[in-house]
Amino acid sequence: MIRLSGIGKTFPGAELSLRGTKLVTQGPALWVRNLARAVRLTASPGAPVRALEDVTLNIAAGEVFGILGPNGSGKTTLVKIMAGLLRPTEGAGAVAGVEMNHPQAIRRRVSYVSTTGWMGLEWALTAEENIRFFGLLSGMSGALAKTRTDEALRDVGLMQDRHKAVSELSNGMRQRVILARALLLRTPVVLLDEPTVGLDPIHRDQVLALVRETLPARGQTVIVVDHQADALETIVDRAAILAGGRLLRAGTPAELVSGLEGVRVLEMVTRGSGEPRAAIPPQVQEVERIERPGPLGLTQWRLTVADRSDALEAALHWVLSGGGQAVQVAERAPRLADVVTGRLRREVSR
Repeated sequence: MIRLSGIGKTFPGAELSLRGTKLVTQGPALWVRNLARAVRLTASPGAPVRALEDVTLNIAAGEVFGILGPNGSGKTTLVKIMAGLLRPTEGAGAVAGVEMNHPQAIRRRVSYVSTTGWMGLEWALTAEENIRFFGLLSGMSGALAKTRTDEALRDVGLMQDRHKAVSELSNGMRQRVILARALLLRTPVVLLDEPTVGLDPIHRDQVLALVRETLPARGQTVIVVDHQADALETIVDRAAILAGGRLLRAGTPAELVSGLEGVRVLEMVTRGSGEPRAAIPPQVQEVERIERPGPLGLTQWRLTVADRSDALEAALHWVLSGGGQAVQVAERAPRLADVVTGRLRREVSR
């Protein structure tokens, strides 16, 4: 359904501007002087930004495919290329049988949802009216738009709030209205950019079930973009991990996690602990430490350790060698989130 070969994207350098700076225009002389200053500043372009580098992917029809990576890894740029909203600087490919050099045709075969863009809603209309109006704008008959609107409202859990104006909805509800609009169009490909951001746990699970079950059952291929792997681990067939604009690895969640065989993850919370004084033990392979602000003096630790019987004791002794006490200690098997944020971080730096 989607074929990408050697995709790269470079954005030109951003111009330095006076955005946010007040210009004093009290009189012709001051106006001319400030205009000249603005011209000097905006004449200095910044360096080009390399967002993607040699990305090659193949996504099968009917697949639920995840794109993971930290902020700034190129996820949104890649999905906008798939949606026909951006043209790659290098590379070739096709989306739903349409070659990359025909972006308008691609856009007709793709539903792209960025749930952070709820400012595009019609605030004078209700949730139901927003969705049905979008269907009519897309060329649906009145009857079909109404039927699809009712289905979409049920899919995203908004039937009870269908008659509320956009101004009466919470941010999470507005995001679900955006998602419902995309569900009206039964396009071959659905691209979801951060679909669960801002949703409460109940509606988050509802949206994830929609992605995992409803859309594939309709014959749609789903690409989900997220920087939090825990939300996607149980719903995707395969996933790709990006970092620094490069594709690090792609495969099923089990295949990706298999690279962490022989390790365990320790999650600890300590109180009043300083920098460990002892040498880091060989059982500890990676350490992430987060200081929690507040009067309690809590520190959160995430350690990747060897899967050995003495690893927990050695890690705990090392952490507490700087003083303090352990408040909470938990041990678990590696998850997909650990692949994204843990071991692969060292692979990128090599």
